[in-house]
This record gives sequence, structure tokens and C-alpha cells, in this order.
Amino acid sequence: MKALTLGALFVSVFRLDLFVRRNKMLGIGECVIYGSHGLCRVQDILVPSFLERGKEKEYYQMESAVDTGSVLYVPVDGAEDKVREVIAADEAEDLIEEIEAAPELELPEGKKAEPAIMEVIKRNITDEMMSLVKSLRKIKAVREAHGKKFAALNEKYLNMAEKLLYTELAFSLKSEKDVIKRRVLDELSQLPLETA
Repeated sequence: MKALTLGALFVSVFRLDLFVRRNKMLGIGECVIYGSHGLCRVQDILVPSFLERGKEKEYYQMESAVDTGSVLYVPVDGAEDKVREVIAADEAEDLIEEIEAAPELELPEGKKAEPAIMEVIKRNITDEMMSLVKSLRKIKAVREAHGKKFAALNEKYLNMAEKLLYTELAFSLKSEKDVIKRRVLDELSQLPLETA
């Protein structure tokens, strides 16, 4: 019997993990995060009638928890690269309680910040979203402290980021979005403006 090297074992485990991820279908009723659409629940797995004859393939029919009533169709093939699991409750709790440790994003001024903000929102990774909310909230607080307005574009993106983040955290913690928002804002209000 041939000895298995550490490198060969790693490759075997990697291939098995890849096989499992590629062949794992989401179940009906399962909740996942689908990019910038946020928290979604799989309603059905079907071949939609809107597909061209001869190009039929399975799709997940998902209902958005962020945009109530929105129904999304996501091809089953390739979905593993577009969805992720919802953050675990203990990780969600840590993210809120340790908000001071969340790194601030260095955002350019004005419209130049838009691509950087949109990239974070598009990825919708929970800790990055918390950093974005923290950064935009700090910019808003500093501007208001100096008697200046917070840019409408930044307000739009702050609202979008908070909606995505708080919906996921609320689901994970079995709470309400408004309760999570109050907790986050309370944590942020305790930080000095230099580190808020």
C-alpha cells in the first residue's frame, strides 16, 4: 500500500470539499445570503416557464426578506459561488458587541467613494458590511458636528447597507431589524468620533 503524503491528502480533501460544495443543493425553506439581495428563503427548485425551449435548467426560486415580495430566480448551477450561509448567532452577537474593533473603511470623498461602497454592498460579507456602516455613520456624525450635511448618495448607501446587515443579524439572532439597529447605533454612540 502506497503512503499518502500530506500534499496528496490536502489535494484529496480539497477535491472532496469542492465536489461536495458543487453538488450540494439548497433545500426548500433554507435561508441564505444572495449577494446584494441579502437574506433570501428558497421557495422552490424548478425549471421556470420563461426559459427558451431547449435551454431548460433548474433554478432556485427565492423570496427576499430584504425587499418584501421580491422573487428571485437563481440558476442552481453556479449558485454556490453566489450564495453564502447566514452568519451564526454567536458570530452576530460578537460583531455587535465588538463593533469598536471593526476596522473603518478608508473611503474617498464624494462620488469617488461610490465604487468602493458598491463593491462592499455587492459582496455583502457581514464583517465588511459592519465596517461600512460604522464608517458611513462616523462620516455622518463628523459632518453633522461641523454643521454640514451628509451627502444624499452616502445616505442612500448607508440605508442600503444597514437594511442588508440588520436583516441578516436579526434573522441570525431571532430578533427584529429595528432592535438590531438600535443596538448597533447604541454601540456606535458610545465610541468617540475619532474611533466611531
